[in-house]
Amino acid sequence: MKKILTLLMLSVCVFLAAQGQPEQQFMLPGDSLRVSHNDYKATLDRLAPLVEKGIRNADLYYDLGVCHHHLGNEGQAVLNFLRALNIDSSHPQARENLVYIHALNPNLPQEPRQPYLVQIFLNVYAYFSLNRLAVMVLVLALLTTLSLHLLFHYPPERERGLPVLLVLTFGILLLFFSGALAVKHHRWLHNPKAVVLRPAELRTSPGSGRMLKELVPATTVTIKSASGTQMQVVLPDGLSGWIDRQAIEPVVPNQKL
Repeated sequence: MKKILTLLMLSVCVFLAAQGQPEQQFMLPGDSLRVSHNDYKATLDRLAPLVEKGIRNADLYYDLGVCHHHLGNEGQAVLNFLRALNIDSSHPQARENLVYIHALNPNLPQEPRQPYLVQIFLNVYAYFSLNRLAVMVLVLALLTTLSLHLLFHYPPERERGLPVLLVLTFGILLLFFSGALAVKHHRWLHNPKAVVLRPAELRTSPGSGRMLKELVPATTVTIKSASGTQMQVVLPDGLSGWIDRQAIEPVVPNQKL
């Protein structure tokens, strides 16, 4: 039994290590410096129908974001990178490109810097994508079952400390990862983030309220509520206001607002 548990744990470690390798990014043939504007346009025209057919894939959204970035559509680029991360939160290229775009556009609202320990937790949470969390839940469920089997069939004359410890450890981990999977799955379906695609005004109230700030394309906002043609949003820096619904696009495609 101990050998089986050890082999399963080693298998999980190998799987996670393999998943941690950078994904092969799909690009046009040749170095990106030699790719022309028309090549990116042709690639975009070829990939866009796949999204219209309902295909949801992190690499597909990433490739669309790359094309939009090189064509100068920063709003669409950020939107597609965020959609890639919404499907696969551990997608390294999409995350790096978002940082790169924000570095190139100092006018974009910046999120406040998180404390060191909080940032570590967020990085670990991002590493465990939906697929990885699902695998971890399945493996932990199996380990918990095997631990219970070991506990029930343990010799009565021997101390039961080890099997009880295994059951408690794997049970707690199973509850933790199951909760994380439920939270991430809910966010995958109901991500409140959206991206500004055209210049827009952030106002204090719907319609004719006082203008708080002029938003540039590629600004990321969090949707709070809706009122007719206006949306109440919150900027990364905490500023809240109302914006025209037509100026933003939610990260979750076809999301009802």
